[in-house]
Order: sequence, then C-alpha cells, then structure tokens
Amino acid sequence: MKIRWLTSIIVLLCVTMPVAESTEITFKAADGFALKGTFYPVEKGGPAILLLHQCNADRRIYEQLATMLNAAGYNVLAFDFRGFGGSRAGDYTDFAANRPSIIERMPGDVDAALSFLASQGTVNNRALGVVGGSCGVNQAVHAARRHSEIRTLVLLSGGTDAEGEAYVTASLKVPIFGIASEEDTNAAAAIKKLVGLSANRESRVDMLKDAGHAASMFSRQPELQADIVIWFRSNLPPGGYGLPPAIK
Repeated sequence: MKIRWLTSIIVLLCVTMPVAESTEITFKAADGFALKGTFYPVEKGGPAILLLHQCNADRRIYEQLATMLNAAGYNVLAFDFRGFGGSRAGDYTDFAANRPSIIERMPGDVDAALSFLASQGTVNNRALGVVGGSCGVNQAVHAARRHSEIRTLVLLSGGTDAEGEAYVTASLKVPIFGIASEEDTNAAAAIKKLVGLSANRESRVDMLKDAGHAASMFSRQPELQADIVIWFRSNLPPGGYGLPPAIK
C-alpha cells in the first residue's frame, strides 16, 4: 500500500510538472581539473539539489533519482568526483591508486559544483539541497557547513568527522534525512549518530533491512527514491512555500 501511494504521487508529479532535457556538462575545479556532470534544469526555475555519489560508483547511480527530482520541480546536478566516471584524467584515473589525493580534493570539487549551480539562471541559489552517499556523506555535511544556502541534507549510509558533527549539532535550521540498512552495521550506526545530533525537529532516520549500501539501496527498496522526493517537497518546496522570505 505504501509503495502504491508513493508511486501515485510521483506519477502525478511527472504528469503535472514540466521536465527539461538533461545536459551533459563540464565545469572546472579551482585547480583547473575538468569535472563531468549531468544537469537537469527546470524551465520555470526553482531550488537545486546536488547529488554526491559513493566511492564505489559514479554519478550514473543517481540517474533515476535525478529524473524524479527534476520532475518534482528541482534543478538537479549529479557529477563525477575526479577519478570516477567521466572525471578521469591525468593523475586522477584510479580512485584506489590515488585515494588520499582524491579525498583531499573532494571539498573543492563540491564547491565547484555548487558554483556551477549558482551560475545557472534557473537556480534559486539561496535554496539548495544535497544528497550524499557513503563517502559523499562527509562531503555533504561539510558543504552545508561552508555554504549557508544549503537548507537540507539527505544522507545515505555514512558518517562525518568531529568538525562535521559539531556543525550538525549547532545547525537547528537544517533538517536531515538519514537512511541506512541495519545489516550495514557501521554505516547504520554512523547515520543514527549523525541524525541524533540534529536538534531540528524535522530530522529523521530510516533504518531499512537487507537493502544494501548508500544509493545501491534504491534497487532493493524502490520506494526509497520516492521518499527522498517527498522529503525535499516538504523541506525545500519548489514554489518557495514554507521557505523564509529571504530565500524565496
């Protein structure tokens, strides 16, 4: 029943909301490295959502979620961190071989992605959301710490460091939706801890069973992507309803 109800909502959104075609894009990090991504704009403009993939996948893992979010009224950007997918070049062709240097440069890559979004005419750059999976969780939390225009986070199967935890504890106005699978024990414990630090009354954690890790959970829990869309519709409304006047 829950799946049918959620599916009906998403179908209705797809019928009633205009969807622009996605565009393959390239933008540069501060050091000049070219990052590849897929941008899904909305014709009438609205908030934007950045999708940060896990370190055993690339941006393609978010293709269906990105399409659903776009149909629901959001600009969406999914990009490949350097060393992944289309962002492989020079010294960054293999994550396993270059892990320390890639991890070190991830915050700058995220900032470059946010700058790209801010430059788009269809984006309300004062109303952003971020989805982060696994290694992308820490990057999502720190992106919100650096950028006050990020209003909500969806975090899949991962945790953050002490500085990130301190940010979450102090950030009353940023609701967090945390999701993990119970058998993914370390990730589940990290998500429970992270969401537990949030004092925002809208923050919630969902523990699934036998669902896998990060965005890989989508294949075993098909309603999860609809849950994420509904979360953003409630906490980052496309039309601005419910947002503080300063960010409409």
